[in-house]
Amino acid sequence: MSEAEQDRSQQLAALLKKLAANDRPARESGVEKLEQYLDTEEEIPALDFLKMWKGLYYTMWMTDRPKVQQAMATRLGRMQLGVGDHNVAGFVDAFWATICRDWNNIDVLRIDKYYLLIRRFVSGMFERLANSNWDQEMITSFNKSLMEYPLNPKNTAIADGIRYHMIDIFVEEFEKKMAELTDNAGKKKDSEESDGESAEEEEDEEKSKVPFNELMKPFENLAQNSISKVVKKRVYDEVLDLPHLEKVWGYKKSIGPKPSTLDEKARPKKKAKTK
Repeated sequence: MSEAEQDRSQQLAALLKKLAANDRPARESGVEKLEQYLDTEEEIPALDFLKMWKGLYYTMWMTDRPKVQQAMATRLGRMQLGVGDHNVAGFVDAFWATICRDWNNIDVLRIDKYYLLIRRFVSGMFERLANSNWDQEMITSFNKSLMEYPLNPKNTAIADGIRYHMIDIFVEEFEKKMAELTDNAGKKKDSEESDGESAEEEEDEEKSKVPFNELMKPFENLAQNSISKVVKKRVYDEVLDLPHLEKVWGYKKSIGPKPSTLDEKARPKKKAKTK
């Protein structure tokens, strides 16, 4: 290990202690220093990202009171925006690996804040993709991470609760983020000289840039390959078959329609015949 690598290793170890500290100022200081640490041209090893997210997992664990939890979840979810393109895939992978690995250790009193963290992180992923002008390589990387971790169709070690939550929030968070970004762009344009293009036309143009069919691939994979009929049905009902997706986002499924067997109710058991 070079002297520079040793220095960075020691720096990371020091800030990880802060992330899991009992007092809030120390944790927030650790988060701030980690944000600075991530702003680097160097390639960060995958193991270091896992260490970071283990520390951030405990930061969230120790964060109390609703408003403080909301602020911290938003901050952690948006942390990926400050990570270089060469490191963002590792950062995203480590988040999902940590959440999926430690999910069953979260008690009922803390589960809501991790649901919130997932929601904010997904929102951050959409913002990162939008900022990249929907870079195909980044979409492919993010989709791979989703299919390996929270939307993995066959890994029984991953809790279905994570899959259900992703099914519940994905389209909602996407549309909220797109509305937010469109609104911000509209305000910016209003402050500049108008070129005569209507706000509605601008919004339609922005929507046309979004490769929505690509974003749906992890859910189509889940619908096709899940070992759970309940998961498959929810994916179709709550994501793939939402009636407005084709009209608004031009979505066209690349897989078949929902199998009729997913709508069948459990048949009552036949009573044994009595003589």
